[in-house]
Amino acid sequence: PVFIRSLLCIPFFAVAGAARDAPLLRMVLSRIFPPGGGGAARRWFRLKKDLYRRSGLGAFDRLVEPPLSLFDFTQHDDAADAAAASGCLSGGGWRLSDDEVIGGYSRGNMWFIQNEGDYGRHMGFDFADQMANSEGASDAVQKGRGNMTTIGDTIPPADLPFTPFLRWEGTIDTTVGIKSRAFRSGFAAIRCPEFPGWNGLSLKNHFNALEILCRTDGRAYTVNLKVSSFFPDELYQGTISVEPTCPPGSDFCKRTGGNFATLIMPLEGFILTRNGREVEVQRRLDGAFTLEHLGITLMDGKDGAFQFDIARIRAVNFINGHVMDAREQQKAVLSHLGNPLRKL
Repeated sequence: PVFIRSLLCIPFFAVAGAARDAPLLRMVLSRIFPPGGGGAARRWFRLKKDLYRRSGLGAFDRLVEPPLSLFDFTQHDDAADAAAASGCLSGGGWRLSDDEVIGGYSRGNMWFIQNEGDYGRHMGFDFADQMANSEGASDAVQKGRGNMTTIGDTIPPADLPFTPFLRWEGTIDTTVGIKSRAFRSGFAAIRCPEFPGWNGLSLKNHFNALEILCRTDGRAYTVNLKVSSFFPDELYQGTISVEPTCPPGSDFCKRTGGNFATLIMPLEGFILTRNGREVEVQRRLDGAFTLEHLGITLMDGKDGAFQFDIARIRAVNFINGHVMDAREQQKAVLSHLGNPLRKL
């Protein structure tokens, strides 16, 4: 296997060597492997490497294996992709859309906030004021509506590191444009880069839920999962419907932007839709699917501003109210003989 991998690397080294004298090849390589990090090729290598380590696991091992990071903006390559897309339509693979495409008036913007300075400049805060308003933290756990669990924290303490995030904000306007042929209007959406590979990222029944570390304003957002299918207009959709992470008028940390909430969305709770309508005969999303890309849409029929912050998205195993990280995995393995998790 080592010899085969070495042979596979030869074309890359050959192309890299030729690129020193070929501007066109340098341009191609810079698109595949952006100099600042990120890009589809690096994303493919990272995800394939992580999934390869999980191959050959038994049924119980798959049940308790730790999360797979799809996007984590504390990581250099994911941060580079987000920074490249900040404020534009499709740079870095992240994409924005709104009802302007049908003559509507809703608008959205996207910004990558990597540190306290970025956040202060974005919000117009003075740095000294930011630090003065950092307060202590305590933990809180609450249940969201439906089958979604919300696990959140209050204001972070001043000594905790800043959590980078992608801010998606804008305004929803349900007014139908004068020249529009649409009967309804008022939506905005954000979509992650496509997962490279043959038809996307095959999760092979390793996970049972999606975890999103985010801040929400309390509006009803729709999470869209585009999976490989014979029907190109099919989406699996789930709804984020929880209380605002930072309620209007409440105090929040001006250094970090306030608390993040961890939303757990079981895959079995997603609904199959086609062309925006629920399919009469549902196909259960059981984890054995190939994910092409995911996105979030706001189309709640309400006029006004919106704001949604994303810090991390992971595929996880959610069992008995716990995400199977390394600690929970160890506890599950130790209790396996006494409680084999047959109920799950």
